[in-house]
Amino acid sequence: MKHFLAIALLAGTAAWAADPVPLDIKTGQWEYTVTTQMSGMPQTAAKQMPQIPPETLAKMPPDQRAKVEAALKQAGAMASGQPTTNTSKNCVKKEDLAKLNPGGDDKTCKVTVVNSSRSKLDLKMDCDTNGTKSTSTGSVEAPNSESLKFNFQMASTMNGTPMSMTINGSGKWLSSSCTEAK
Repeated sequence: MKHFLAIALLAGTAAWAADPVPLDIKTGQWEYTVTTQMSGMPQTAAKQMPQIPPETLAKMPPDQRAKVEAALKQAGAMASGQPTTNTSKNCVKKEDLAKLNPGGDDKTCKVTVVNSSRSKLDLKMDCDTNGTKSTSTGSVEAPNSESLKFNFQMASTMNGTPMSMTINGSGKWLSSSCTEAK
């Protein structure tokens, strides 16, 4: 899943393949809203969601506790097939627009550009991570230099069980300068 979130978050910041045309977007601070929905997750995986004892939660500062509880609630919703939405910020730098590295240094995925232009990028990704094979297709559209829309469909098999994931989202440019994420 981390691969698909990385692509969704970096889709507007990277151009993939030999000579793709980079999306015509501004550099600087971007905000992304991403909705993910999974189906077919084995029940054993859903039952293995981490549990934090109430006494440990009680010792946390209120803001940290709220973040942990929200993350656990969202993970549980995702495991049960409900759509989940996250909003995050990312700094897009000039060098990001031309590099192929949406999943970091992880070499378990092969990304292929199907089509690219200054306003749209279509791609396919094949991954094999610890015996879980997946294939994804997706597109990123930049209707203008300050906004993005993207969607990805993934099909995978985990321990012989088919699963699917849909990721839809949007990005908007906030400013030419970036702030450090906290």
